[in-house]
Amino acid sequence: SLCLVPVTLLLSNCSQAVVDVMIDLRHKTTSPEALEIHGSFTWLGQTQYKLQLKSQEVYSLQLKACFVRTGVYNLGTPRVFAKLVDQVTLFETSQQNSMPALIIINNI
Repeated sequence: SLCLVPVTLLLSNCSQAVVDVMIDLRHKTTSPEALEIHGSFTWLGQTQYKLQLKSQEVYSLQLKACFVRTGVYNLGTPRVFAKLVDQVTLFETSQQNSMPALIIINNI
């Protein structure tokens, strides 16, 4: 049996500039120790999103996480890249280093 959980990823452009954003849901390689603490799960649907945020815009991206067993999981795995519209290089934003966003699945 599967447990599907809706997740909202809230993106906020606090700058005065228009920003291109890329979200990558594919998990980074994690150490075996990290998987022992936080189990593995799957994001359903698209694995990458590209969008543009206007100055001060807030955007809600609706996602779905799929779990196959009970446990504690870290939902803070999406990687977020951003660049000014007229720049060439994407920069990974600091969200990747943020605290874990934990969910506990008690029953499937």
